[in-house]
Amino acid sequence: MALMRRRDPFRDPFGEITTLREQMNRLWDVLRPGFGFRWGAPIEAATPRMDIYQTENEVVAVAEIPGLESKDDVEVTVTEDSLTLRGELKRGYEQQGEGIYHAERYYGSFSRTVGLPVEVKPEEATANYRNGILEIRMPKSEAGKRRSVRVPVH
Repeated sequence: MALMRRRDPFRDPFGEITTLREQMNRLWDVLRPGFGFRWGAPIEAATPRMDIYQTENEVVAVAEIPGLESKDDVEVTVTEDSLTLRGELKRGYEQQGEGIYHAERYYGSFSRTVGLPVEVKPEEATANYRNGILEIRMPKSEAGKRRSVRVPVH
């Protein structure tokens, strides 16, 4: 006798996908222990981690990009409402394939675009790279500056 399962109309529609991902992770752990790959994990290693904050007059982005050989290995593009970082991290050695014992570091091209909280002046943006940290300063446009006006009550 087969066990009949009634379909719950309020069940999570992605529950089966989540279960499949968990099963794939367990299988991967068995096949390649210690490799570090996780199904469904974000590709964080391929994109710089970034903090963005704003002051009264500017928006500042601080990105971690360790391993750049020079500041010319990163391209910064600013529009009125977005910031894009592109570049390439190069391996400092030529060893590949079977000679690698353990590899965790990311090498290769990266690209990341983020929206900005307010409108900025792209032509006045500046960027500095030092000790693996890229800092981008973007002055706010007049539209992006928050103004406070006291309104009299009559």
